[in-house]
Amino acid sequence: TLVRYQLPVVVIVFNNGGVYGGDRRNPEEIAGPFKDDPAPTSFVPGAAYHKLMEAFRGKGYLVGTPEELKSALSESFAARKPAVINVTIDPYAGAESGRMQHKN
Repeated sequence: TLVRYQLPVVVIVFNNGGVYGGDRRNPEEIAGPFKDDPAPTSFVPGAAYHKLMEAFRGKGYLVGTPEELKSALSESFAARKPAVINVTIDPYAGAESGRMQHKN
């Protein structure tokens, strides 16, 4: 819809590899016998949300540093076209808000 109507909307995805912190297994678990059995809160590691926007002829950005984010924001705002900025972040960064008592 954004592309069809050429709406100048910039969507930013803070991509930690999943929900509720993604896959927060320790390195031994990731490399060990259960390496092919990700946490239930993880999505496909490296999900390319920006590529989905590109598939619809919008602009997609994959960023991993503050400098890359600043550049992607400047470019996408200047273009005034639909864009998705996929910001990869460390799944171990931050903490839950405390409001999610029961994670399914």
